[in-house]
Amino acid sequence: MPKIHPETKVLIIKRLKTRSTADVADTFNVSQRQVQRIKKTFEDTGDVFDKPRSGRPRKTTAREDRLLARKSKASPFSTAAELHETWSPEVPVSTRTAHSLLKGWMLEKWKKVDFSDESSVEYHSRRKYCWRPTGARMDPRLTQKTLKFGGGKIMVWGYIQYGGVREICRVEGNINSLKYQEILATSYIPNHKRGQILQQDGAPSHTSISTSKFLKAKKIKMLQDWPAQSPDMNIIEHMWGRMKEEAWKTKPKNIDELWEACKTAFFAIPDDFINKLYESLPKCTDAVLQAHGSHSRYEIWISQHHY
Repeated sequence: MPKIHPETKVLIIKRLKTRSTADVADTFNVSQRQVQRIKKTFEDTGDVFDKPRSGRPRKTTAREDRLLARKSKASPFSTAAELHETWSPEVPVSTRTAHSLLKGWMLEKWKKVDFSDESSVEYHSRRKYCWRPTGARMDPRLTQKTLKFGGGKIMVWGYIQYGGVREICRVEGNINSLKYQEILATSYIPNHKRGQILQQDGAPSHTSISTSKFLKAKKIKMLQDWPAQSPDMNIIEHMWGRMKEEAWKTKPKNIDELWEACKTAFFAIPDDFINKLYESLPKCTDAVLQAHGSHSRYEIWISQHHY
């Protein structure tokens, strides 16, 4: 069973707040058992790191390991000696430091950032009753096919930009690096403007070496040091919430109708709604920084008033 990176575990815990174990497992391409184990570890210890094991004492802390991992991802062809020269374990990068890099960003800077993310949308079929004569329970004329487990779901990916520019696409299956690159090639790059910066979370398919090379080849500038271990500041999450609320109101009869409802709802959201989300970012970032990376009152207010 492949080992899951600590930053991925943090993202899993964050997604579990609003999504089911099965959805999270599909999103990160891991087993439900692994997700449950990560959840239990977090509930028992308040952290996502595994308990220390017997053996040779560690020379570095878990935080320093994560810093080294980021260095190696940024320079995949560097030797161990070269990484050692550029790595300073005495000065690890913290969540607060990452937030500090964004401190002072005013609206004009945030306007250049395109926020992106995936989201799972569940469909629950409504129970229907049928009056049947005795002994006619299995009569095909008096039965209807249903989805396994009484429902289903679709996975969508999208991005938003200040001014109302947006795109959404339906994703089939798990999102690995190759599929993520195909999504960007068809749904993002054709509309990408020079000077715009793409924000994405730390999902494995987003940060893999092949995806990094792909983005570099396409000259897509990334928002660096986006804090993974922090309150969810990705404003597209508010778009997903409003989209799902409006889509479910149409009472779709199957997942294809659910997709059409989601697409319609996503593009029907007013441009002004997106602009206000961007306008909230300067104060929101400062509030989170003052809260030392924890949830702030300002962030909670945003969640309650942007729907």
